[in-house]
Amino acid sequence: MKMNESIRNETQERGGRRILVVDGDARERASLVRRLAPRAVRLIEAATRDEALRTLRAETFDLIIVDHGVDAGNGVELLERVREQWPNTMRALISAGGDPSLAVDAVNRGGVSYLLSEPSQPAAVEDLLARCSRAGALAPRQVPDRGERSFPAILGESAAMRRVLELVARVARTDSTVLVLGETGTGKDLIGRAIHDASPRAHAPWCAVNSAAFPESLLDSELFGHRRGSFTGATENSKGLFEQADGGTLFLDEVAEMPLSMQAKLLRFMQSGEVRAVGSSATRVVDVRLVAATNKQLEREIEKGAFREDLFYRLAVIPIEVPPLRARMEDVPILARHFARRVSSRWGKAQLELDGSALDALMAYSWPGNVRELENVIERAVALCSGELLVADCLPSFGRGVRVTAPARSEVTESLPTLERRHIIETLERVGWNRRRAAALLQISTTTLWRRLKAFGIDGKPSRPAWLHDSIN
Repeated sequence: MKMNESIRNETQERGGRRILVVDGDARERASLVRRLAPRAVRLIEAATRDEALRTLRAETFDLIIVDHGVDAGNGVELLERVREQWPNTMRALISAGGDPSLAVDAVNRGGVSYLLSEPSQPAAVEDLLARCSRAGALAPRQVPDRGERSFPAILGESAAMRRVLELVARVARTDSTVLVLGETGTGKDLIGRAIHDASPRAHAPWCAVNSAAFPESLLDSELFGHRRGSFTGATENSKGLFEQADGGTLFLDEVAEMPLSMQAKLLRFMQSGEVRAVGSSATRVVDVRLVAATNKQLEREIEKGAFREDLFYRLAVIPIEVPPLRARMEDVPILARHFARRVSSRWGKAQLELDGSALDALMAYSWPGNVRELENVIERAVALCSGELLVADCLPSFGRGVRVTAPARSEVTESLPTLERRHIIETLERVGWNRRRAAALLQISTTTLWRRLKAFGIDGKPSRPAWLHDSIN
């Protein structure tokens, strides 16, 4: 263990970083990995496009090298996807044995940073690494000063967010377990990643898993790994995320959704630091920092018997609560402008500015879906907006708030039933036509809501949403 750490530190001092190699030919992939190993602090292999994307979602890489023919010639498509989603990752294409014109076209399309036409030649690999190093891709990263509050991925100048980021900066210096609390869509994963990036573990792996995304049997394998033959479909040994994150950070999202049996295994790991793969009798000690997140009240889950109290105290060494967007409304214009610029750039549109009417509408809404809902609303608005300014008419109706402001008496042109119908439909659209939630917002029973909809001649969700009708007309 100490020898491996020494090799890792020595490699890191020489400028080695994290590299992902994607090649469907196991022999060629192994050959390239051997040449890259002395220059990498972490080197991961993938045989298919889907495997590579799963790996990229789990951790950050400085360089990805993809064979042109992977998955029947989808190598360039994979690199273009990397450019869109992970633009800071340098991209190299292996074109050995392929059509040179295709490789040149791939470079011209912008998905490829470098062309590796002779991967079997050591000089070609060295040249690739040298060019990447000159471009800054493999230059050693500096861990931020622990006193800084610089987290570019997290936007917000409100007092509530300043307090959160100041706590993140302090927590990052430690190795304590962190529990991130907050409603859905508040950006708990960004907080977890910020803790990792500002910590001494920043150069080590960052791995993440959504506990609600796997059934119990698969979650066990995902976290702890498995041995070949341990269950149907286990055709080879597989490392779990605990082993993959050794030396780094593991982010457990939706931890409250973890079955009780898995909670017991997680607690055992936190007590011993040992992991045991499914189908194995051997254990291995790993060095992993845990950051967990949930949108549930764990005290309430403990009372219901759905969450272990001893695990709660282990996870909540340092709790961080991310405020909902409605509690930091002064951040809405900052976030909205950022999303508008990003979406416009992604779609090749002119940079749209938000005018006063749009900002007023956004500030009048309570944002139950938080930052994620705001991002979706802005993306939809950019798609519908045809001018140079993003105005209130571009926003969906639920983005204009659910409050119905009565006009001056002299301006009333609609009957009370018409106003009632509009208010009920806008409320339903706001909650995705969930009648129970809409009834709660309207402060009426679901039976009354059903009767009102029947009176309006509405049997279900309209095929054409009102926000689209409003935006087009």
